[in-house]
Amino acid sequence: MTNPTKPISGKCMCGNVRYALSTEPRFALLCLCRDCQHITGTGHSALFGSLRKNSELIGSLGTYHYAAESGSAMTSEFCSTCGNPIFKTSSRYPDLYFFHAATLEDPSLFKPTRAVWCGSYQAWDSLNPALKQEP
Repeated sequence: MTNPTKPISGKCMCGNVRYALSTEPRFALLCLCRDCQHITGTGHSALFGSLRKNSELIGSLGTYHYAAESGSAMTSEFCSTCGNPIFKTSSRYPDLYFFHAATLEDPSLFKPTRAVWCGSYQAWDSLNPALKQEP
């Protein structure tokens, strides 16, 4: 997912929250679940996963807790100043942050390989047919 000359880092819209990864993300995907649609205000969420221990966070985050369709306890973490969603966490994967790709300093680094929760696909959203699609 990365360019070896550029570190993976990101920030919110106002710059209050910033992050940097010390290693490559574990995966990159599109999630089409209704929760992601609500959080992003569009038909899907573009996410990449990083181990918490390899992620440095700076800034003041707000947190919204909810139960996912899967039954997992979830949090949506966002900038407490501008409201920009930064990442999600899941009780199912307690060691991971699911960062929103739009927060990347260089969003061109994001290369999703699959789409999940495709059963919630919205016909008005565009989905790359080359991605592996999971129900």
